[in-house]
Amino acid sequence: MKLWAQSLLVIIFLFAAQAAAQTSGQRPTPTPPQDQDVDTLKIDTNLVTVPVIASSRSGNYIADLKKEEFKLSEDGVPQEISFLATVNAPFYMVLMLDTSDSTQEKLAQIQRAAIAFLEQLQPNDKVKIISFDGELHDWTDFTGDKAVLRNAISKTRTAHDTHVYDAVQLALNSLRPIQQRKAIVIFTDGMDWHSESSTYESTIRDLDESGVIVYPIRFDTRAETEALARKQEAESSGVGLPTSGILRLPTGGGTPTTFPGEDRSSVPTMPRGSLPIPPPSVILGPRQTQMPRTSPTDPFPDTEPKKDPRTDPSADPRNRDPRQAPDPKKDPKNDSISGMLDNLYLMADSYLHDLADRSGGQLYRADTVASLPQAFASIAAELRTQYLLGYYPANKNQDGAYRKIQVKTSRKDVAVRARPGYRAKGL
Repeated sequence: MKLWAQSLLVIIFLFAAQAAAQTSGQRPTPTPPQDQDVDTLKIDTNLVTVPVIASSRSGNYIADLKKEEFKLSEDGVPQEISFLATVNAPFYMVLMLDTSDSTQEKLAQIQRAAIAFLEQLQPNDKVKIISFDGELHDWTDFTGDKAVLRNAISKTRTAHDTHVYDAVQLALNSLRPIQQRKAIVIFTDGMDWHSESSTYESTIRDLDESGVIVYPIRFDTRAETEALARKQEAESSGVGLPTSGILRLPTGGGTPTTFPGEDRSSVPTMPRGSLPIPPPSVILGPRQTQMPRTSPTDPFPDTEPKKDPRTDPSADPRNRDPRQAPDPKKDPKNDSISGMLDNLYLMADSYLHDLADRSGGQLYRADTVASLPQAFASIAAELRTQYLLGYYPANKNQDGAYRKIQVKTSRKDVAVRARPGYRAKGL
């Protein structure tokens, strides 16, 4: 068959296919517009993104740095910066609200502060609302519609338990495909109770891979929690609190938070709701006296062994600082409550610190709800001046190793803050 005849057949076939599609009500799928924030940059799984905050010696944010004024190295090796999303580029943010029982009397103030925070964002920014208690409430997709976001915040209600780790994982998953400026703002006391699929370690590990900057706003629930625990102790008619081993495991087939080297199979279960005390999943076991601290080079080191008061005088309660000594008039069981809560809140505080430190964000404290608007305002101001650097690492090994990042600027008298490193993809 001659070439012109073949061409004619192809044209007839295409025409017939288009007519059939129109008849069936189908329409050709439009080609999505290219994202202008990343220009023509080829986005792939090797790209590493680094949120960066620049400020002067006096603490004022610097918003006019150029790509050529940044220098970036990975494990001491200089890297070529592929792109810079400036402070004018839109960002995607997940706003997370802890709606556990401890916020019941303060929820209306929390909602007002969160709505006021939305008004400080730029028109092109996209926000997603997640609230969490014993369940995760995924209220919206990413949207810039302030009316939709206000409505979602107003619908939040309090309930039992607190799935902090599961909620953080949900937020990280929702931001994973986004290669633009992205952030998480989470308002919580950090206490996890019965997370079902995520742990302290797993969420920090995912954060290391994500390029998300996190701003925790910590509120204090210690007084309310201790009062509740002592009330239960008084109502139990002398029945002591369960041992720390019994408290460690969440119920309903959930995944407990464990520490390095701990055997999950040795942790017993207990009925859900038997204690009002926050996160049994993070009670420290008999081999540990403090929270495992993380570091870029050794994210989950072993904790120190528990001190034995028979051989170490510093471990004997009688040798403690009098300012921290328990009240001898109190029942000894109450002293065990204080010690238990000390460990719980140490864990929670450490988790929020790690979310901020490892992502390049900052931890804010709003121990009274009245200080919450100022915390939100400070975060909004920083987000408006956040850069995003992107580079393709010279080290192409997919070994799952943690790699240190260092960002500097050539402009004098300007300091930059960025996440200290990231975790490479594994095979």
